[in-house]
Amino acid sequence: MNRRWRWMMLATLVLAALFAGASAYGAEGSWFSIRFQALVRGGVMMIPIVLCSVLVVGFGVERFIIMRPGKIIPEKFVMDVRSLVSRGDFDKAMDYCMKHKNQTSSVFVEALKLNKKKTMSNELLRSTVQDLGAREIDDIALRIRPLLIIGNITPLLGLLGTVLGMIKAFNVVASEAGLGRADLLAAGISEALITTAAGLVIAIPSLALYNYFRGVLDGRISERMEITLRSFLEDLFERRGVQ
Repeated sequence: MNRRWRWMMLATLVLAALFAGASAYGAEGSWFSIRFQALVRGGVMMIPIVLCSVLVVGFGVERFIIMRPGKIIPEKFVMDVRSLVSRGDFDKAMDYCMKHKNQTSSVFVEALKLNKKKTMSNELLRSTVQDLGAREIDDIALRIRPLLIIGNITPLLGLLGTVLGMIKAFNVVASEAGLGRADLLAAGISEALITTAAGLVIAIPSLALYNYFRGVLDGRISERMEITLRSFLEDLFERRGVQ
């Protein structure tokens, strides 16, 4: 999945969310209309919070599609490359890797390039390939970091919205029209707390998704990458010693 397709998917989700909101607002008295009006009463800080919610959905769906062990380390691809390497067809293995774009193929390509340097020892080649594999894992980790960032900033956005709402509510009560009107203060505080609740509603699943993906990355994907590279290097070293 290329970057353009991912951004198109994200834009589609944004448009769908906006359309759903507009439709819900138009349905008078409906559950969605009531919730939509409550969000509107939350104030201007609801705009970035809603945008963050759309981003969480977009990143979450994309990561579920991309972050599969079989997608990052395709079993058939690995077996085909190992078969070519075990026969000593390093050039064919290089061409095959170049045709398949994934994190594993990137490491294989660099390993096959280094293999052409006769002066490079097996130990140095092993450590270099292992470092490249770790770098690919770190690159994947960076791609789930937006979920962590959103999970951290949405509660702060909600708190800021609450503070602004409280200031507005106390200003209303302090005015001549609001003197002695405790109901106005209660209503203002109620609306101000909407942003805090909304921020937490977005932050909790965002952090949950981040920790889930991080667990998958540190567990199954990292372990599978390590085993794959070890097997690949064994085939490469065995054939390298023959030549």
